[in-house]
Amino acid sequence: MKIIPDIKATFGDTYFLGFAEKKKFDQITNKKTEETESYVCRISSSELQGQIEVTVPATVAVHDIGFNQKVALQVVTIDPYAKSSEGTSFAQVILRCAAKGLLTEGKPIVSKTEGPK
Repeated sequence: MKIIPDIKATFGDTYFLGFAEKKKFDQITNKKTEETESYVCRISSSELQGQIEVTVPATVAVHDIGFNQKVALQVVTIDPYAKSSEGTSFAQVILRCAAKGLLTEGKPIVSKTEGPK
């Protein structure tokens, strides 16, 4: 089940705090590769009063976004899943948040190779 939230009501004003690269995983060698699969962006949310992590595709040029720059999330989905520790019956619900892209000042942020959409 995926949740598609009302972005403004759920997150309020959002600001870019930084990112980390998520590398692709090669199932044959059972190791991470050097190829970037996506970026995990740290975003400050005025409505949630804290920081959230949002995964965006590797085509989003997150390197061009400045620290604390106001951004808008595009096409957000929230995918809940449960995680438990071995030997316990207690499960924790994790909300994985993904977006198709980010906007700054009304302009989409995409890689230079892909161009604007």
